[in-house]
Amino acid sequence: MGRSEEKLAEFIVNTKSEDIPADAYRAAREAIFDCIGVMLAGADQPLGKMIQKFVSDQGGNGDCTIVGSSMRTSQYMAALGNGTLGHALDYDDMGGFGHPSVALLPPALAIAEELDLTVNDLLTAYVIGFEAAAHLSRGSSSPQGTTGFHSTAIFGTMGSAAVAARLLGLDKEQTLTALGMAGSMPSGILQNFGTYTKPLHAGMTSRNGIMAGYLARDGWKATDNFLESKVGWASAYLGAGNFDPEAMVKDLGNTWLCATSIVIKKYPCCGSNHSSLDSLLSILNSNELDFNDIDEVEIDNFSSISHVLLYPRPTYGFQGKFSIHYNVATALVDKKIDMASFNDENLDRSEYLEAIDKVDIKINSEWSSGRDGMMVSNPVKITLKDGTTLEEDTNRHVMHGTQADPLSEEEFKDKFYNCAILSLPKERVGNAIDSWWNADGSAKIRDLLGTVRIG
Repeated sequence: MGRSEEKLAEFIVNTKSEDIPADAYRAAREAIFDCIGVMLAGADQPLGKMIQKFVSDQGGNGDCTIVGSSMRTSQYMAALGNGTLGHALDYDDMGGFGHPSVALLPPALAIAEELDLTVNDLLTAYVIGFEAAAHLSRGSSSPQGTTGFHSTAIFGTMGSAAVAARLLGLDKEQTLTALGMAGSMPSGILQNFGTYTKPLHAGMTSRNGIMAGYLARDGWKATDNFLESKVGWASAYLGAGNFDPEAMVKDLGNTWLCATSIVIKKYPCCGSNHSSLDSLLSILNSNELDFNDIDEVEIDNFSSISHVLLYPRPTYGFQGKFSIHYNVATALVDKKIDMASFNDENLDRSEYLEAIDKVDIKINSEWSSGRDGMMVSNPVKITLKDGTTLEEDTNRHVMHGTQADPLSEEEFKDKFYNCAILSLPKERVGNAIDSWWNADGSAKIRDLLGTVRIG
């Protein structure tokens, strides 16, 4: 064990709830509310129904809830199911290390439901897990574009294990074991973006935390040298020279990334589309443009091979979530992007087929991997048929939904409603919204989950 591993475990075990600043708790509470909503939407999707069937067929005994269903199952299978549901639409939050809530919340829900824990217990574990994973990411160059590994799985599995360790009350040695075990568990390749397997990355990440936590509690053995070792988790998944173990832990407990990093999504698609969509929709709506007035749309500052936006010409709707061409073309036609934008039949619309030919992606960015190369924005220029040009540029770090420009309470609740109505009876949606949004810190997670369970 090196000092870096020891400091990480000590942070997970010893941080007190009162050490966590109010703005970190607020951001966590909002993210959890949002994630419950998108889980409810995910439960209604084809892949959501498939994972529910799998859980039903394969799941063990237990009383843990699968959100948006009547099922009860084991903690392990509940984390798998809820993690997958939460990522099913790519409508869940992002920031810090990928998609945080779908890695952290499902294991937290499962353990909190089993142990009859409170909202405060859940929030504290969420923030601690977020900080653990986000600081590990911050101390690396996060080269997922060159390694092919999905950062949500790589860092999220460590965060998921941290959540489990905290809620299970593991001591430092047990927590090191859980983290060392988690170091052997990450999985998820970028080439599966645009398929049902990408949401499964979140489910597996959540499930991994449950396994690591419970086995560590019961005396399992694993390495405690997963950061500093030349053959540990960091070296294996990040690559030599792409991380600094000391930097990964030096600001833990001093800099609270949860308070500044979480981005709540406005559009149910890959976040790499969002700054472009903000700019494009702003131009379209403020100028009352008709699709037929437009000759060309240029989106600037993309890399030659985006490691996440893989489909210039998607063949089905789910691939469209990972296509800047599809998102821009659909926004041109509909002047909006919502859950219905990614239905398969949209790809056959004549307007869409015409619009996608108007989209020109400019390749002049070095952004392919690593934090230093991360794109800040993708400037948008619309050229009308009369030669007029309209331009806008939205910085992705301050766009609406970031902590710099957060959603309003009304926007949070509207998004939750539109997601929840897909799974819950209409007359129950209001109660679910009120229960989760207004939950007191002493409220029991078991009771809250009853509001988003069928039957």
